[in-house]
Amino acid sequence: MSQGKVFQVGGVELHVDNQSLDDDGGPSVRVFGDVDGKSIQLLRFDCFRKNPHYHYDPVAKNDMHSIDETSIPDSVSWTIEQLGNNLPDMIRTSGYHNLADNVDQAAIALILSEVETFMLAD
Repeated sequence: MSQGKVFQVGGVELHVDNQSLDDDGGPSVRVFGDVDGKSIQLLRFDCFRKNPHYHYDPVAKNDMHSIDETSIPDSVSWTIEQLGNNLPDMIRTSGYHNLADNVDQAAIALILSEVETFMLAD
């Protein structure tokens, strides 16, 4: 995946690309939303080969959580599941309650197969 792609859907933007950090990297999904007229990164899912993890409010508080590869062997599938089922709750955990209340989870679910395909493309 050489270039990123932006999906504008359900009240958020999903920025999907491939990150490369030293000897690690992989697909990444950054979730942006409009907060007081500014585009703010609410969540980030880094489906890295060696250290898959995700962040709540990555720019401000950067609350990072590792993805346990023994219980979650496929971080891409897990990320798609979170986006499809838990996105408003995760946005609330990031501290953006008003934005979370306006997320259209059904609209997001409709594009997740395309997001996953793009994440897995080389």
